[in-house]
Amino acid sequence: MSKKGILLGYLIFAALIIFVYYSFKNNQATEAEITSETQTFVVEKGEGLKEISDKLEEKGLVKSSKLFQVYAFLKNVRSKFLPGEFHLQSGMNFRDLVGDLISHPLAEEETVTVIEGLTNKEIARLFQEKGLVSEEDFLATLKQIFENRELLQRYGIPLGFSEKEVNFYKNIDPGAELQGFLFPDTYRFYKQTTSLAIIEKMLGNFNQKVNRELLAGVQPSGRTPYEIVILASIIEKEAARDQDRRLIADIFWKRLEIGWALESCATVNYVLGEAKPKLSFEDTRTPSLYNTYLHGGLPPGPINNPGLSAIEAAANPLRNDYCCFLTSFDGQTIFSRTVEEHNKNKDIYLK
Repeated sequence: MSKKGILLGYLIFAALIIFVYYSFKNNQATEAEITSETQTFVVEKGEGLKEISDKLEEKGLVKSSKLFQVYAFLKNVRSKFLPGEFHLQSGMNFRDLVGDLISHPLAEEETVTVIEGLTNKEIARLFQEKGLVSEEDFLATLKQIFENRELLQRYGIPLGFSEKEVNFYKNIDPGAELQGFLFPDTYRFYKQTTSLAIIEKMLGNFNQKVNRELLAGVQPSGRTPYEIVILASIIEKEAARDQDRRLIADIFWKRLEIGWALESCATVNYVLGEAKPKLSFEDTRTPSLYNTYLHGGLPPGPINNPGLSAIEAAANPLRNDYCCFLTSFDGQTIFSRTVEEHNKNKDIYLK
């Protein structure tokens, strides 16, 4: 390398050092600016320096994400940040921030299994029982996200906001906002997590597992992704076997096409708040827009958060010539080709 090149390199390096020094001094808070206020800052597993720096700036913990990245690079700590939850004081300088973020032990985690078919309220209660967040805060956060279209778009929720979907929303149950999109799975959350962090992870999981190809395949039929999720939530409670679910999906879609009420016991049980193996006539008359014995078409929203099997069944029904089905007390799904045959099966299997 020529002397000019070496000199230029030294000058650039010196300028960089001066730049970082004064930027660092500028980021340092005065004694008056340093407060006892702390923020909970979460570094997720897999997050790199850029993601961490951007979040620090977004929370007002650093004045410039890029300057913090340069500082971490020069300190050779860019790959030493640990995942976990940190309590960071407002007004900390780069040195103290880096010190905390690379030496803090991993935060304690809680494993939570969300099974298929739980309602939002049941999920909220589960997280409260685990000591993570309160049921009230979880449901309130769901409502806030649901009412913010920009947030829904950011989280990739497949809602097109068609006139039909907007009409659905008007009659949705309180506490059922975003019901259907909290994907059932086993999760690990930090003990000091927030409702927003939990919901973001569950919505992100839905977006990853329920891929665009699966939902795009229903468009030629005129069905919306939201309708798929609503029907999937009903199917989730109607049968357990994949084959039965696909047959039931076809029966339900055919009923919707010809204006025949779905007459799903699962929707009545949702209204009643209990899982009755056999409904009385009075049960089927329970007033609610979610009662598909009383009201034609789909209910205003999903009645639970279905798993992938039920969603795939709703999106890809198996064509058949059945019109009715029932679930026997031992869990078998019995299909019928006529109403007369269905009534006979009720006498046989539900007595």
